[in-house]
Amino acid sequence: MATLIVRPDKIGDLILSTPVIENIKKAYPSEKIYVLCSSYACDVIKSNPYINGIIKYNGSGVKKLYQRLKSLNIEKAISLFPTFSISLAIFLSGVKERAVSGFKWYQWLYNKRTYLRRSKCLKKEWEYNLDLASLIFPKIEKKGEPKLYLKEEEKTWGKERLKDYVKPIIGIFPGGGKEKRWPVSKFYKLCELIEEKLGTPLILWGPNEYELIKEFKKRWIHPELLNLREIMAIIYNLDAFVSNNTGPMHIAASFKKPLVQIFDPRKAVSPRRWGHEYKGAEIVMPEVPTCTKCSRSCQYFDCMERIDVETVWKKLLKCLSEKG
Repeated sequence: MATLIVRPDKIGDLILSTPVIENIKKAYPSEKIYVLCSSYACDVIKSNPYINGIIKYNGSGVKKLYQRLKSLNIEKAISLFPTFSISLAIFLSGVKERAVSGFKWYQWLYNKRTYLRRSKCLKKEWEYNLDLASLIFPKIEKKGEPKLYLKEEEKTWGKERLKDYVKPIIGIFPGGGKEKRWPVSKFYKLCELIEEKLGTPLILWGPNEYELIKEFKKRWIHPELLNLREIMAIIYNLDAFVSNNTGPMHIAASFKKPLVQIFDPRKAVSPRRWGHEYKGAEIVMPEVPTCTKCSRSCQYFDCMERIDVETVWKKLLKCLSEKG
């Protein structure tokens, strides 16, 4: 028996699907789990012991995907992030049980539906995912947290790359996707504070963020652009992490690192849904009302400027002290 988990979007979203994968496998050990995800995010779930196979998807045609699913004898599908093309391929390939959250015009392609109001942000994203998965797998536990896995040689590689830095080493990720970011100038001042009073700030960066990194004038920067598995190995060996709300933040959380998470006030990216809460994790937001979208006409624009460096610094020290 084989199940398809569909999550073809961003790195962080894929990480937040891992409790579904693990909980299904633990409750139904004989089930084979395949994950359909984007090619740029897929490496984040490599080495996951609960996954039998990964299907890389970049918007390829319905026919090609339909043939692939047919060849794997997929019997169940859980669309955590559906698209019409993927949904049609699942339907045409004869998957018997097809689960999706409602509110899509093509929801008729599925025979198990639930109407999860994710936009209300009443739960964590992975809890919503588990609710959806339970439509097909009623025995799964509806608890658990995102986890990532590294090979021992990857952990050793990351440790070796950081051996010459003065500890504690604090990872800094000033980039991100479309989310509003804390200003680079304030990340820079935070790095100065870390270097003066604590240890070593180490700035990590992603593809297409070279212009952002130039703002730091090569100071504190990891000397090269790392691939996703290398970033994971570095984060695994850091002493703490400070990040905007983006993929590396979720990587750090999956390793339970002391973590400062910087969020903007839009409801769609609420930390109630996307943030991580554990001993050694802190959330920072501007003290402004929650909004639906960012606008230059807003009386609080640019609200991310309202988060001062001292606030983030104190949160970082608190995270480190809580983790010992």
